[in-house]
Amino acid sequence: MFLDDKKKINLDRSSPVPLYYQICKILSDQLKDPEMLGTKIPAEEKLMKVFGVSRATIRRALQSLEMNGMIERVRGKGTKVISSTSLESLTTIRSFSEQMYIENHVPITQVIETSWIPADDRFIEIFKIPKGEKILRITRLRGNEVIFPLVLFVSYLSPKSGLTGNENFNGSLYEILKRINKPVIDGDAVIEAKLAEGRIAKLLKIDDGSPILYYERLGKTFNNIPIELVEAWYVGNHYKFKIHLSSNKREALR
Repeated sequence: MFLDDKKKINLDRSSPVPLYYQICKILSDQLKDPEMLGTKIPAEEKLMKVFGVSRATIRRALQSLEMNGMIERVRGKGTKVISSTSLESLTTIRSFSEQMYIENHVPITQVIETSWIPADDRFIEIFKIPKGEKILRITRLRGNEVIFPLVLFVSYLSPKSGLTGNENFNGSLYEILKRINKPVIDGDAVIEAKLAEGRIAKLLKIDDGSPILYYERLGKTFNNIPIELVEAWYVGNHYKFKIHLSSNKREALR
């Protein structure tokens, strides 16, 4: 059952968070179970009674879920769950903010930490910097108006990036780098399936042992200069990546 339509759910009416968003969050949490795919959502009238809100508020919540590709509404057939994930292409470098806008999401960010730390041997080698240099570490939780948190980002920036650490990192880091003429234009990435543990699980608000997608990318700016290494931990049942493949055309024609 999608949710108990006979039980009232109390929303926080004193919160600055809009009621429709609170409803989106509650409904989207129900989508974490893959078995919910294809399940029908209760009619608007029942949802109005469950949440104690107007039809307009329910419709706005459902419209947001529909725009995000999570539900499908068909006249005369009702509303059903069709997806619980965001889809990102691996063939193009995009910021998280840009990806969210493409999917008609509103990106949301919580900056956990921003600090300059001594570069260890790994980063000295990656960024080609001398011993004793410091690098900028930015830790952020990111998501959207429906699901938060969706991913934990830890970005390590070379001192060659030109960043001071005092910038506003609530938005797109890549847009900041573009503005100072240090755009990330190339990169290499790896993806691993892992299980969430300890601090990662706590920050993502999931249980220890929950599946996550670990993503690591080294981004480069002009002249092939490494400028950023980002580590990301995506909630496994809310995100997936798409890869476009093609054969070697010359070999295929032989």
